[in-house]
Amino acid sequence: MLGVGVALPGPLDHRRGVLHRVTGFPEWDGFPLRDALSERLGGVPVMVDKDTNAVALGLAVGGEGGSFAYLHLGTGLGAGLVVGGSVHRGPRTGAGEFGHQVVQLDGPPCGCGDRGCVEALCLAAVARGEIGEAARVLGTGAANLVGLLDIDRVLVGGRTVEGAPGVFLGGVRGVLEARARRTGEECVGVGLVSGESRVAEGAAQLVLAPVFGQDG
Repeated sequence: MLGVGVALPGPLDHRRGVLHRVTGFPEWDGFPLRDALSERLGGVPVMVDKDTNAVALGLAVGGEGGSFAYLHLGTGLGAGLVVGGSVHRGPRTGAGEFGHQVVQLDGPPCGCGDRGCVEALCLAAVARGEIGEAARVLGTGAANLVGLLDIDRVLVGGRTVEGAPGVFLGGVRGVLEARARRTGEECVGVGLVSGESRVAEGAAQLVLAPVFGQDG
């Protein structure tokens, strides 16, 4: 066995395999998952990363070239970033904490302790049944990423998105098209990432991609 890949919600430290205040499970803060799991498996190498990074890696090695952002909306909101063909994690695995960018000052409180985060606004809109508004908020966050990183494409997925894919694709695309008209630039592409196995496939690539000389 080459190793075991584990993908789960962040935040976490992928270099040390240590969890932080994982979305929905803050009591796991500080747990050394990589070392604990490796010990239980008899010393098998274990790679740990955020689920969004794993999906982005799987897409990149599967042929999704260039620079793109994968936005995952489920019980929370996060992103996997691929810049120049490589997954961008940052030195503290902090890149891609997309859901906690503030877009409404003094907005509703977020679980992170801030107010007016994209995640809080999106999830509140979904809870009210206002899927179109959730898509518009997601598009606003995506437009910020496009302006900041100059990426080629925005890909969206996750259980909430898959419940109304047309609404989310249209909403995100609408915000990005409006931005492109203002800036005079060509609108970036928007696509859907579907399938329940995406995270598992990406977790496998955490182990396999480096073996085959690809960026893990």
